[in-house]
Amino acid sequence: MSTTLAAQAVGSTVTLNVDGAAVSFLVVQQGCPDASLYDGCDGTWLLMQDVYSERIFGSANDYAASTLHTWLNGTFLSKLDSGIQQAVQTAGLPCFDGEAVRSGADGVSAKIFLLSMREMGTPASQKANLADEGVLLDYFEDGDGNEEPLRAASDWYWTRSPSTANGDDVWAVAGSSGKCACRDVSYSYGVRPALILPQAMPVENGAVQPNGAPTITSASGVSGADLGTRNGPFSLEYIAADPEGSSLSLTESLDQTVTRTLTAPSGSTLRFEAVYDSLTFLKLANGVHTLQVTASDGLASASFTASFTKAAASASLTLTQPLTADAPITAANLTVGGSCPDDAVFSVEMTNNALDDDPVWQDATQAVRQGSNFLFANQTAANGPAFNFHIEVARGPSGAGGYIDSVSGAYQ
Repeated sequence: MSTTLAAQAVGSTVTLNVDGAAVSFLVVQQGCPDASLYDGCDGTWLLMQDVYSERIFGSANDYAASTLHTWLNGTFLSKLDSGIQQAVQTAGLPCFDGEAVRSGADGVSAKIFLLSMREMGTPASQKANLADEGVLLDYFEDGDGNEEPLRAASDWYWTRSPSTANGDDVWAVAGSSGKCACRDVSYSYGVRPALILPQAMPVENGAVQPNGAPTITSASGVSGADLGTRNGPFSLEYIAADPEGSSLSLTESLDQTVTRTLTAPSGSTLRFEAVYDSLTFLKLANGVHTLQVTASDGLASASFTASFTKAAASASLTLTQPLTADAPITAANLTVGGSCPDDAVFSVEMTNNALDDDPVWQDATQAVRQGSNFLFANQTAANGPAFNFHIEVARGPSGAGGYIDSVSGAYQ
């Protein structure tokens, strides 16, 4: 049966492969126990159901500097399946540093860690020489006065809580009794690794499954494809799919600048909007441009890239439908916005009988350049007064590019 970690009840067990063998882990917390004390901990907390190998704590009881902490986040982490390793969250945990409890982003940073005494149901007020490292986790919620059975394991194991009385002792749990006592850091005791995974992680028949990364494919070619030379807007279609069927967050970027973000169902056929949009394309300088689409399911991501070369030396602009009037059109004023190099070839024509079979086009370039009104010489409009313009622009000797981003005006 397929489900997710979010659906697992606190106190239930799931399995992870450790060194190739399935090992049971208890679900001890769903969500962050306290956002003011923990950083990056809003996921499903898992605690190995029993002790793992026996190891010494270190040379002192500073957990962040201990050899045990290093071993957990190096050797032990590498024993997990690669897909699980990538998903394990980096947690900022409350930890006593010998002087005070550092918490949140200032706490100990770990992917694999030991639970503290406070997290396993022993309030600081009940024990001398114990710092208040964190809050009670949901699995141990019956811990006030009855925490021992919930902490029980087959053998002694370490916590991350040091004794505040000296630098050589760390709190440990006495195996099946669940009782606690301080022990010297040089002793060899068991380890119960804990970790936090995203709640969206899939679970199949009780086993946590590595999350499959999304895929992005396109009929235009594989990632890194050269789309060739383009002198006008074009359509680049792609399909973003997720192995688990989750909806995807998509980001489209043009030359490393984000141009669009959206959420789409897995398997959707989408179009890269920026190069399909006429105005955006017109503003691009001639040369090579890079497109990138990134798809994320919240756990993993994938990217698709493509490049093209813009080689546009001229542009023209006109109205697809002329503007009609109730009375003869005698004058017009037109403003062309954008960027036009001084040596560009630029011309503007206007007509006041655009609906006729053979409209009379008049050169209005100088009037447009000067920002003045243009007077029509033509007084004939067999099919009624109608206005249109025709703008032509081309690169000059310098080769400098430009663009048109707006055309505005009026006629009378």
